[in-house]
This record gives sequence, structure tokens and C-alpha cells, in this order.
Amino acid sequence: MNYIPAIYFSILTLYLIKKRGIDASSYISLIYTATSILAVGIDVMGLNPNLVSLASLLPTILYCILLTLFIIPVAIIDLNSYEGIYLQNRKLIRWFIYIFFATFVGYTVAYFNDVKFVVTYGDFAELKVNGYEGDGIQLTKYPAVIELFLFPIRVLANASVVMIFIFFFNITYMKEKWWINAMAIISSTTVIIVGILLIDRSSTFFWVLILGLAVSMFWNNMSAKIKSIAIGFSTILILAAASYAMSVTKDRFEDRDGGSEGGIVMYLGQPYYHFCEIWDYYPAPDGITTKSLFSSIHKFILHDFDGTVPYQKEMGLKSNMDLGVFYTHLGSFILSAGKIGPFMITIVYLLIFYYLFKECDVFRVVNNKNVKCMPFENLMIMFFLLCIPTVGCINHYYENFYIETVTYSLIAALYLVKDKEEQILTNFK
Repeated sequence: MNYIPAIYFSILTLYLIKKRGIDASSYISLIYTATSILAVGIDVMGLNPNLVSLASLLPTILYCILLTLFIIPVAIIDLNSYEGIYLQNRKLIRWFIYIFFATFVGYTVAYFNDVKFVVTYGDFAELKVNGYEGDGIQLTKYPAVIELFLFPIRVLANASVVMIFIFFFNITYMKEKWWINAMAIISSTTVIIVGILLIDRSSTFFWVLILGLAVSMFWNNMSAKIKSIAIGFSTILILAAASYAMSVTKDRFEDRDGGSEGGIVMYLGQPYYHFCEIWDYYPAPDGITTKSLFSSIHKFILHDFDGTVPYQKEMGLKSNMDLGVFYTHLGSFILSAGKIGPFMITIVYLLIFYYLFKECDVFRVVNNKNVKCMPFENLMIMFFLLCIPTVGCINHYYENFYIETVTYSLIAALYLVKDKEEQILTNFK
């Protein structure tokens, strides 16, 4: 049973690469090919026979079908068919970069000693266990006035990966100064610092996944020179992120069956099995809710959602189940809305894509040629949407209410703040 997703997504990925080359659809399909193969690896390596036994036919079929529906829109919308970007937000993009770079600097300075403590402690596993037991690292406390300024910094830090998109957009389409682009990609790493303080590999892994997504979105429009720059920046940062993630993995799994390698296989291969488990056995004690769909509303207005991990623990107690931590974004919606949940998020996702792109093309005359352009707003919202299936190989990205809140705010700014003059940007090939 557990071989079905690996075989299916391998075939789908090969088909998409043959048809579209390197693009977002083939990249997302490749992600699920990799995690599905690692799910098989859990079985082959004998890491957790009880987990493997959870695989069953119906959730496996639904898993493949629903994830395919998340890939179809970006496979239909051919980014290569657009000859330019219709931009009315150039100054706003600059402000996004300044704000998130200020966030990076502020967060790093404010919690430098905390980061130093974690990095030099010497035992990530012990720190993580202390966190599970409620005795985790406490961030440095400042006077109330300073904390007032630090709160929005902590909020923005969670969503700093949006700067990955801005970085690749800039180097592909905009003749920005090198230091502006450097500010963008550096500020994207704030979320990795957040993960370090939480002794959490997931933030780093999400950063890497979203980096790959941004590359795949812009790859076919990059010149050879820009590709080399992108690869250079990305490689340096990925190696640094991977070093940290491997350190945490080594400390936490080197004494277990399979060692560190087994820990990586378990980490990335378990979501499929947990999805099958909660589909088959989870009783949905809260019925149908929108806690995963509108986490910020439930956090700040309804006050009945405190975050992903607390909610998992709460539902585990109510359902009398030992719920896994990772079960894909589809599984996250089962937790909050029962069996209707995966269909809920799929329908919402498809509807947004439909209304966003049904009549999105802008035509402008450039050098006596009628150029088909995509509005920048649509491109950025596409990125936000594609983060769902990209990070969804682990869990639901926007279940973090801070990320959801910042995303809504950025989208609102895109439509409310316009430059006086429009621009048509074409790539540098």
C-alpha cells in the first residue's frame, strides 16, 4: 500500500518535467515523490513497523488525488507564456525589504544572547526535551516599552520567508542594487533564527522548501548570469541551514534505531502514514471548525486557538489518540474539521486560483509589440498559495496565525498602495 504514492508521484513528476521542464508544478510533485519514497524507506529500514501498518487504501487514494488537485492550477497557468510583469508597487517592494531587514536586525540583536546560548549549549536533544516538558528556553525579557516594539518584530519574523520570493523577483526582473538584493535574502533567514530558539528543524526545512519553490517559479525567466548568482546565494545559505538541521538531527536521533539517517527518513516520511491514521481513526471531537483555515481569527478574535502544537495536544486528549506531529496540510484540516477538512482547503485553494487568474492578463505595448503581462499582485499571491502544498508535505503553513496575519497584511498592501506610474518589466535574457 505504501508504495502507491511513491510510484504515482514519480510518474507524475516525470510527466511534468517532460512537459514543462523546471517549474513550480514539477517541483511540488518532486517534493511529494521524495517524501513518498522516504515513507517507503521507513518500511524498508524497519524504523517503525507500527507506523507503516497504518497505511490503508482509501486515504492513500485520497492523498494522491487531493495533492494532484493542488498541483493542477500551477500546471495549467503557464508562467512561461507571460512576457512581462505589470508592476504598480515598486516603492512598496522596497519598503517590504526595508521592513523585513529591520526585523532581521532587531530580532538578531534582541535575542543574540539567547541564540548564542542555544548554539553553544552542546546538546540540542536535551534542550528540545526540556521544551516538551514546559521548561524550554525563555527569551530575554525587556522593559515594557521595548517589548512593545519587539512584538511586531516577533510577528514579522515568522513570515520572513516572503523575502525569498522578493529576492528572486528582483534578480529576475528588476535592476536593483546588489545590496538591496542582499538585504532581501538575508532578511529571509530571520525565521531560521526563530527555529534555532525553538530547537526546531521545521522552520529551517520550510525555508529550504520555499527557496526551492521561488527558484522553480522564476527559473525559466532567469538569464544564465542571474541563475549563477541565484545558485551562489542559495548554496551558501542552504549549507548553513543544513548544518544546523543536521546538528539537531544528530543530537536527537543518533542513539535511536537507524541513527541520524533514520531520523531524517522518519522526519520526512511520516506525514503520509499519519494522514492515513487520522483519516481512518480520528473521531474529530470538535466537529467541523475553521481553526486551520482562519487560524488568526480564531486566535485573536474568537480566542479558541493557541497554536499548532497546543491544538495537537488538545485534540490528542479529546480523541484519546497519540497524534503525530506531521500529517501534511490535508491532515491538519482533518484535525480541525474532520473528514470534510481536506476537501475544504482543496476547494478554497482551487477557487482562489480560479478567481485570481480567470481574467488576470494585462496587455501593454512595449517597443511596438503587444506584450502579455501578469500583474505583480497575482504573481505574489500565487507564491502565497503555492506555499500551502510546498510546506504541506509536512503540515499546514498558514496554521501559524502570525504567518497568516502577515500574509493578509501584505496582500492588502499590494492592492492599496500603488505607484503613480505603472511599469512593464521583462526578463534580461
